[in-house]
Amino acid sequence: MKVRDIMRRSVVSLPQNATLADVLHTFRQHQLGALPIIDAAQRVVGFITIEDLIDLFLPRYYEILRDFAALEDKGQMASLFNLSFAGIEPASEKLILAADVMKTKIGWVQNEDSLVGAAARLQSQNLKQMPVVDRDQKLTGMIFDFEIVLALLGGSTPAARK
Repeated sequence: MKVRDIMRRSVVSLPQNATLADVLHTFRQHQLGALPIIDAAQRVVGFITIEDLIDLFLPRYYEILRDFAALEDKGQMASLFNLSFAGIEPASEKLILAADVMKTKIGWVQNEDSLVGAAARLQSQNLKQMPVVDRDQKLTGMIFDFEIVLALLGGSTPAARK
Protein backbone atom coordinates (compact mmCIF):
# COMPACT_ATOMS: atom_id res chain seq x y z
CA MET A 1 0.00 0.00 0.00
CA LYS A 2 1.20 3.49 -0.85
CA VAL A 3 0.71 6.88 0.78
CA ARG A 4 -1.66 7.92 -2.05
CA ASP A 5 -4.00 5.06 -1.04
CA ILE A 6 -4.79 6.48 2.40
CA MET A 7 -3.79 10.16 2.39
CA ARG A 8 -6.38 12.85 2.93
CA ARG A 9 -6.72 14.76 -0.31
CA SER A 10 -8.70 17.66 1.10
CA VAL A 11 -6.09 19.80 2.86
CA VAL A 12 -6.26 23.22 4.43
CA SER A 13 -3.12 25.26 3.76
CA LEU A 14 -2.06 28.89 3.78
CA PRO A 15 0.38 30.94 1.70
CA GLN A 16 3.64 31.98 3.30
CA ASN A 17 2.53 35.62 3.33
CA ALA A 18 -0.58 34.87 5.42
CA THR A 19 -0.67 36.85 8.64
CA LEU A 20 -0.50 35.32 12.10
CA ALA A 21 -4.14 36.34 12.48
CA ASP A 22 -4.91 34.19 9.41
CA VAL A 23 -2.89 31.28 10.84
CA LEU A 24 -4.64 31.40 14.21
CA HIS A 25 -8.06 31.78 12.60
CA THR A 26 -7.41 28.80 10.31
CA PHE A 27 -6.25 26.59 13.20
CA ARG A 28 -9.38 27.48 15.18
CA GLN A 29 -11.88 27.33 12.32
CA HIS A 30 -10.73 23.94 11.04
CA GLN A 31 -9.60 22.51 14.41
CA LEU A 32 -6.18 21.66 13.02
CA GLY A 33 -3.12 20.18 14.66
CA ALA A 34 -0.84 21.29 11.83
CA LEU A 35 -0.91 23.53 8.80
CA PRO A 36 1.15 23.27 5.60
CA ILE A 37 2.45 26.57 4.25
CA ILE A 38 2.76 26.87 0.48
CA ASP A 39 4.29 29.23 -2.06
CA ALA A 40 2.60 30.69 -5.15
CA ALA A 41 3.28 27.47 -7.10
CA GLN A 42 1.49 25.36 -4.43
CA ARG A 43 4.82 23.86 -3.26
CA VAL A 44 5.20 23.11 0.44
CA VAL A 45 7.71 25.55 1.92
CA GLY A 46 6.90 25.21 5.60
CA PHE A 47 4.80 23.61 8.28
CA ILE A 48 3.27 24.98 11.48
CA THR A 49 2.08 22.66 14.24
CA ILE A 50 0.02 23.53 17.29
CA GLU A 51 3.11 22.67 19.34
CA ASP A 52 5.06 25.34 17.41
CA LEU A 53 2.42 27.92 18.35
CA ILE A 54 2.52 26.83 21.99
CA ASP A 55 6.32 27.07 22.08
CA LEU A 56 6.30 30.51 20.48
CA PHE A 57 3.35 32.20 22.12
CA LEU A 58 2.50 30.22 25.26
CA PRO A 59 5.93 29.14 26.48
CA ARG A 60 4.76 28.53 30.08
CA TYR A 61 1.71 26.48 29.05
CA TYR A 62 3.10 23.04 29.89
CA GLU A 63 4.84 24.32 33.01
CA ILE A 64 1.58 25.72 34.37
CA LEU A 65 -0.35 22.56 33.52
CA ARG A 66 2.34 20.45 35.18
CA ASP A 67 2.04 22.56 38.34
CA PHE A 68 -1.77 22.58 38.25
CA ALA A 69 -2.15 19.92 40.96
CA ALA A 70 0.07 21.92 43.32
CA LEU A 71 -1.99 25.07 42.87
CA GLU A 72 -5.13 24.36 44.86
CA ASP A 73 -6.13 28.01 45.19
CA LYS A 74 -8.19 28.93 42.13
CA GLY A 75 -7.20 32.55 42.58
CA GLN A 76 -3.55 31.67 42.16
CA MET A 77 -4.31 29.63 39.04
CA ALA A 78 -6.39 32.39 37.49
CA SER A 79 -3.65 34.91 38.21
CA LEU A 80 -0.99 32.71 36.60
CA PHE A 81 -3.11 32.11 33.52
CA ASN A 82 -3.91 35.79 33.15
CA LEU A 83 -0.22 36.69 33.28
CA SER A 84 0.98 33.87 31.05
CA PHE A 85 -1.74 33.84 28.44
CA ALA A 86 -2.46 37.49 27.85
CA GLY A 87 -2.41 36.72 24.15
CA ILE A 88 -0.84 38.48 21.24
CA GLU A 89 -1.46 42.12 20.50
CA PRO A 90 -3.85 42.54 17.56
CA ALA A 91 -1.32 44.74 15.73
CA SER A 92 1.30 41.98 15.98
CA GLU A 93 -1.11 39.44 14.51
CA LYS A 94 -1.10 41.44 11.29
CA LEU A 95 2.66 42.11 11.22
CA ILE A 96 3.83 38.54 11.84
CA LEU A 97 3.58 36.30 8.79
CA ALA A 98 3.30 32.53 8.44
CA ALA A 99 6.82 32.60 6.97
CA ASP A 100 8.06 34.07 10.28
CA VAL A 101 6.75 31.20 12.44
CA MET A 102 6.81 28.17 10.13
CA LYS A 103 9.41 25.45 10.28
CA THR A 104 11.25 25.24 7.00
CA LYS A 105 13.35 22.18 7.73
CA ILE A 106 10.49 19.77 7.49
CA GLY A 107 10.04 16.50 5.83
CA TRP A 108 7.21 15.42 3.70
CA VAL A 109 6.28 12.23 2.01
CA GLN A 110 5.49 11.64 -1.61
CA ASN A 111 2.37 10.04 -3.05
CA GLU A 112 4.33 6.95 -4.12
CA ASP A 113 6.13 6.35 -0.80
CA SER A 114 5.38 3.21 1.16
CA LEU A 115 3.33 3.45 4.34
CA VAL A 116 6.20 2.06 6.41
CA GLY A 117 8.53 4.71 4.95
CA ALA A 118 5.98 7.41 5.75
CA ALA A 119 5.59 6.09 9.29
CA ALA A 120 9.37 6.14 9.75
CA ARG A 121 9.57 9.73 8.54
CA LEU A 122 6.75 10.82 10.88
CA GLN A 123 8.45 9.05 13.80
CA SER A 124 11.88 10.55 13.05
CA GLN A 125 10.42 14.06 13.12
CA ASN A 126 8.15 13.36 16.09
CA LEU A 127 5.07 14.37 14.10
CA LYS A 128 1.56 12.96 14.01
CA GLN A 129 0.83 14.25 10.51
CA MET A 130 2.83 15.36 7.51
CA PRO A 131 2.24 16.94 4.10
CA VAL A 132 2.14 14.72 1.03
CA VAL A 133 3.67 16.16 -2.13
CA ASP A 134 4.06 15.15 -5.75
CA ARG A 135 7.38 15.07 -7.64
CA ASP A 136 7.35 18.87 -7.97
CA GLN A 137 6.85 19.25 -4.18
CA LYS A 138 3.30 20.50 -4.74
CA LEU A 139 0.88 19.77 -1.91
CA THR A 140 -1.45 16.88 -2.73
CA GLY A 141 -2.60 15.71 0.70
CA MET A 142 -1.85 14.96 4.34
CA ILE A 143 -0.95 11.68 5.99
CA PHE A 144 -1.66 10.90 9.65
CA ASP A 145 0.14 8.41 11.87
CA PHE A 146 -3.04 6.74 13.14
CA GLU A 147 -4.32 6.21 9.59
CA ILE A 148 -1.06 4.51 8.66
CA VAL A 149 -1.37 2.19 11.65
CA LEU A 150 -4.98 1.36 10.78
CA ALA A 151 -4.04 0.65 7.15
CA LEU A 152 -1.12 -1.54 8.21
CA LEU A 153 -3.44 -3.45 10.53
CA GLY A 154 -5.88 -3.93 7.66
CA GLY A 155 -8.53 -1.57 8.97
CA SER A 156 -10.46 1.08 7.15
CA THR A 157 -9.28 4.68 7.48
CA PRO A 158 -11.40 7.83 7.31
CA ALA A 159 -9.54 8.96 4.16
CA ALA A 160 -10.23 5.64 2.44
CA ARG A 161 -13.96 5.91 3.17
CA LYS A 162 -14.28 9.31 1.43
